[in-house]
Amino acid sequence: DLYHIFVVIINHSCDHRELAIVESFQDESGYLHQGGMITRKVLGETYIINGKPADVADFIPDMSLDIYYEVIRLMDHKILFFGDHLERLQHSLMDSGLNYPGSDFIRENLQLLVQHNNFTAGNIRICLQPNSGNNPTLLCYFIPYIYPEECMYKSGVQLVTYPHMRPNPGIKKWDDAFRISVSEYIRDYGVYEVILLNDLLQVTEGSRSNIFFVDHLNHLITAPEKDVLPGITRKYVLKICAEEGIEIFERPINLNELEELSVCFITGTSPKILPVWQLNAYEFKADHPVLKLLMERYESLIKENLTSLV
Repeated sequence: DLYHIFVVIINHSCDHRELAIVESFQDESGYLHQGGMITRKVLGETYIINGKPADVADFIPDMSLDIYYEVIRLMDHKILFFGDHLERLQHSLMDSGLNYPGSDFIRENLQLLVQHNNFTAGNIRICLQPNSGNNPTLLCYFIPYIYPEECMYKSGVQLVTYPHMRPNPGIKKWDDAFRISVSEYIRDYGVYEVILLNDLLQVTEGSRSNIFFVDHLNHLITAPEKDVLPGITRKYVLKICAEEGIEIFERPINLNELEELSVCFITGTSPKILPVWQLNAYEFKADHPVLKLLMERYESLIKENLTSLV
């Protein structure tokens, strides 16, 4: 189950302002890019299907169907923000006609998954796949992941915009064509992530992250919840800001106003809170006091929100 990822840092420093990704590139969603080919990869020896262990040897997840899913993070045998992920999964299913399999059953499947694979940390995908009835097939398996390097948290990462509007941004549902297109775009431009740009030239969210800005008055600015997938890290960033007295503005963000903003960062399961030094031609501060405060507070929240599976 070993695979190779080659990342070349052009200037051989922690200034990730020049990244060339060659040979292979693994995106967060579980796609492995190799020489222009895109394949899927499942880690470990066993996946779990409806409470039963199965060999991953011939298992290729079919993500072309109407899949409802969550990607959760395992840290030292514990699940980060487990309750939040299950709550969002239930919300995604509300108008689907599919039955929620139950939090206890999902937990039992995850326990089996961890027991049958020699991992203490990583990313796990929980999939609910429609079948002939109202009870979906539940699959749980480890997927490849890349967590940002420590120097990325210091220097920031580079992003570009990608013209796209999600048809239903509030629901976490797999879109195979979109994911493949975005993954190729990220690889071709050599950036960490793309930010979706709607028809009004407003930045909304990342392909697998939420995006935030800080203005010169230290106000936090982010797209309205109705326009994005309400990320779990996003939820806790807003909570921290409220507790710290940082004023929050949830509003549309026009592309041409980015030059007036001081800070940009993205949030998500894998990146946590990750500074951005450049979005298109716009540059931002990666060492701003507000950003540092949010990152420190979030690390403390992680320790308080880990759920044991044993």
